[in-house]
Amino acid sequence: MAGVDALPGAGARSRVFPVLRLVLLGLWVAWALTAWWTAPRTATIDQARADAAAGRVVAFEFASSFDDADTVSIWFTPVEVTSTSQMADSVLVWRTGFGRVHYTQVTSIDPSGTGGWTEFEMLLPSFPANAEGTSIPPLAPVLATIIALISLLILVWGPAPGLGTRWFWFWLGGIPFGLGVLLWLRAERPWAEPEPPAPDRKTGQPKRYDGLTGLLLMILCGIVLSLLVALLRAFPEWLVPSALP
Repeated sequence: MAGVDALPGAGARSRVFPVLRLVLLGLWVAWALTAWWTAPRTATIDQARADAAAGRVVAFEFASSFDDADTVSIWFTPVEVTSTSQMADSVLVWRTGFGRVHYTQVTSIDPSGTGGWTEFEMLLPSFPANAEGTSIPPLAPVLATIIALISLLILVWGPAPGLGTRWFWFWLGGIPFGLGVLLWLRAERPWAEPEPPAPDRKTGQPKRYDGLTGLLLMILCGIVLSLLVALLRAFPEWLVPSALP
């Protein structure tokens, strides 16, 4: 990945980069808190009934498929919800006024066994008539996208990295939860001045980590984090949501 290694105004950049570093850290903290708060959490039809009766439902939708935390994707992509017009045998996703998102399975079985209305068909009229639509707030993915774009611009147009190539850090930026971005902010130029890597025996030049190394590390970290998230499923739902953006 080509970039500009030396640009005029080095003194001005030296004052701007510390500010940008704080901005990126602040954005990451805001993203992490927002993603955790708005992550969909599993619930019951009884909770949906209680939220509807109390007037807390501001948006709801039916989904035929729904991502969960067993698969960790690129951290700046939103939770995938595939909407459907079919109420039966789908997932009901709803959002309250506090920004909390919940979901529960909706079946076509009549709990009374009399062939009458299903439990959800009796619940639906209590939902606000104008609330049907996108239920997951877009703020967390927007914050993550802003972080990714700012980081990419600095990576391409900023000083040349010292520990790895630009492609190395590009791939590490895809590590879930933005952990690669945090590592970049901690250890690499222009945020820090790392120790020069050992010279290559053939060329004598500093041997930086290349793009292939970054790609393999991103894949490895994704696998490890997926396993870690699966283990964390033992914690309560309010602490570790069952779906992560």
